[in-house]
Amino acid sequence: MGNDDVDVAVCVASYRRPAGLHALLGAIDGQTFSGREPAVAIVVVDNDAAQSAREVAEDARRWLRFPIDYRVEPRRGIPHARNAALAVALGRARWIAFIDDDELPEPGWLAELLAVQQRTGADIVTGPVLRRFAEPPARWVVDGGFFAAPRRADGARVATALTGNTLVRTACLVAEGARFDERLVPIGEDTELFERLAARGHAIAWADAAVVTEVVPPQRATLRWILARAWRAGRARTRIERLHAPRGAVRRVLFAALHDLALGALRALGALRLAHRARGLQLASYGAGRARGLLSRG
Repeated sequence: MGNDDVDVAVCVASYRRPAGLHALLGAIDGQTFSGREPAVAIVVVDNDAAQSAREVAEDARRWLRFPIDYRVEPRRGIPHARNAALAVALGRARWIAFIDDDELPEPGWLAELLAVQQRTGADIVTGPVLRRFAEPPARWVVDGGFFAAPRRADGARVATALTGNTLVRTACLVAEGARFDERLVPIGEDTELFERLAARGHAIAWADAAVVTEVVPPQRATLRWILARAWRAGRARTRIERLHAPRGAVRRVLFAALHDLALGALRALGALRLAHRARGLQLASYGAGRARGLLSRG
C-alpha cells in the first residue's frame, strides 16, 4: 500500500490458512458497489514466521483488482498481527475494515458497512457473522444455539464489536492512540479495544445486511471446544474488567464467577435435554474462566 489516499483498508490477520485466505481475497475482489466505488486496499499480515500466506498473497497481485500489501509479524498472537496491520493502514486510509481469514463476505458486505456509517455517522460499524457447519453437527449443538449469530435492526447502537466484521474510522484510532492490547492473548483484544473506544464517546452502529459467513469445522462443533471457548471468554472478560476498572474488580469478578459457576452447575444437573445440559456446562466453564482471570497478570 502506498501513500495515496485510500478510502478503506481491509485488514486481514492470517495464520496457517492459505486456502481460507485465498477464498477470502476472492470474495473481497467480488465486492459490489451501487454508486462510486471506494478506493480499497488490502493489508494481509502473516502471523506465521514460516510465511505460509506469502505465496497466496503474492499470487493474488496478478488477479486482485485492489492493491495488496503483505507483511509478516513473527510474534505469535492475534493482537500483534492486528497491530502490525494498523501500523500499515493508519495514516493511509480513512477507514479500516477488519475481517478474518476463515470468513467469506457477501458481495455487498463493504458497501453495507459504508452505507450504515453514512446514515448513522458512527465511528464504528459492525455486522453479523453467520456460521455454516462444514459437516452436519450433533442435534444438541444446533438446539443449544452455540454458534448462532445475533441479528439486530440496521443502525442500532451496540456496546462493542469484533474484528471478524467491523469498520472503524481511522481518525478515532489516531485521536485516542488506540491499539489492540497485546496483553490479551489469545482472545479479548478486539472486544477490549472497541469497548474502550465506545467508553470515550465513539458510537458503534449495527449493519445487519453486512453479512460475512464463517465455516465451523467439525472439531469445533464439540462439547470440549465449546467449553474451552467459554473458559477463554470468561478469562478474557475478567482481564478486560481489571484493565478498565482495577479498583474493586477482584471482589466484583469473584462474585460474578461464583454465581456463574453455581448457576451453570445447577442448570446442567437439572437439565433433561442434552442441549440444556451443555448450556449449563458452558455457563459454569465461563465462570471458571472468570475466576482464573483473577490470577492473570495485566
